[in-house]
Parts: sequence; C-alpha cells; structure tokens
Amino acid sequence: MVERMGICEKHQLPLDRNGECELCRLSDMPSKVPPARSAWWALIIPLVLVAGGTAWALVSFESEPGDVPHRGVRVAAPRPVSSPPPREEPRVPGPETVPEPPPVPGDDVPIPGPSPTSTRLDEGAPRGTPPTAANIPEWKWNIARRRVMITMYATQWCGVCRKAREYMQTNRIDFIELDTDESSVAGERLGELNPGRTIPTFQIDDQVYIGFQEDLFEAKINQAAQKHL
Repeated sequence: MVERMGICEKHQLPLDRNGECELCRLSDMPSKVPPARSAWWALIIPLVLVAGGTAWALVSFESEPGDVPHRGVRVAAPRPVSSPPPREEPRVPGPETVPEPPPVPGDDVPIPGPSPTSTRLDEGAPRGTPPTAANIPEWKWNIARRRVMITMYATQWCGVCRKAREYMQTNRIDFIELDTDESSVAGERLGELNPGRTIPTFQIDDQVYIGFQEDLFEAKINQAAQKHL
C-alpha cells in the first residue's frame, strides 16, 4: 500500500513517498510509440497487385477460343459452301414422237356465245363446216356439234330410217332412236312433233326436221351447234 505523503497541488491527488501523485508519475513516463512499419511493405503491395492482374489477363487470353475475333474488329459471316450441281447424264436420243393434238376441253368448260360478226350457215353448206367469220377453232366447233341433242323417231321396216341410221353411225353423230311401233309413248310424242306422223322425224334441239337428206340434215345440226358456241 502506497503511503500518503500529502496532496498534489496540481492534481489534488495524494502523493507517494517520492512526492508525486499518480498523474504526475504517469506524465513523466515516456509514451509508447507504436512500431513503425517497414518501408518495404509499401513496395510489396503494389507488386502483388500488378502480378495478380497480369496472371488473370494471361489466363483469360489462353481460355478464349481461337476462332473468336478480336474485340472491336468486324468479321464478315462465312459464306455457305454450295454443293456442286449434279452431273447430267447424256441423253440417249429416243424414237421420234408425233406431237399430240391440242387438248379438247370437257363439257364443263364454258364456251362463249357467237360473235356478232359470225354468219349462220346456209342449208346447203357442207357437213361440219364452221362459220368462217367467227374464226372458231375446229376442236371447239366439234364440241358444239356434239352437244346438239338428236332424237330420231323411226321404225325397223322404214328404208329411209335405215339410211339415216347408217349415216349417223358412220359419221359418229350421237343420236337417240325411238321406235314408234314398240313404244306408245314414242308414238304420242311423234304425233305432237309431226301431226302427219311420217317417219323418220328428227328433233334436233328445239328444231323439227322431217325426212332425211344429208345436206339439209347437216345444216340443221350446224344451226343448232351455233347456239352452243
């Protein structure tokens, strides 16, 4: 225990045997100065940072693929490599072929009406002759003729009926034959078209033709065919 020797006038604390108070004793003691850092730390730290940055840059450069273009450089896209065209084999000449005729449209193809400048056929005009002023193709005229409905009222014993039948079959003219001896309905229809009931009697679309002469018969068909153009 420190023996008190009085009171310090400066600090108003008891004095020890040396005549100093506690604060006076502490003020006379030299202060502890912290150890100064060595100057070499100031050099090592920047070197470590530089070395680390260099190592990171090298690693990044090595890991980057070689086909990646440098930054800031524009590289055109690679053009696709086209395969060479197939080699054509030499053609072997074949037998000569005859060109096919132009296609004939079916019945579902609309055919325009007759031209205002077209002329109608005379009764004595040749068979199958189209109107020349209309400039109609032959295939179209043939279709118009096939669209004509021909009904012949006849009997088996009639010689003129047989002649008309053979003519239409030879020239490939489509027709319907009704035998007035075998069908009463055909007989009644014949009486409506021809009150004299003579045979053969033809109904060519909406025309009635009695008897048979080749030139007059063809003229009636041509007149009816013009309505189908």
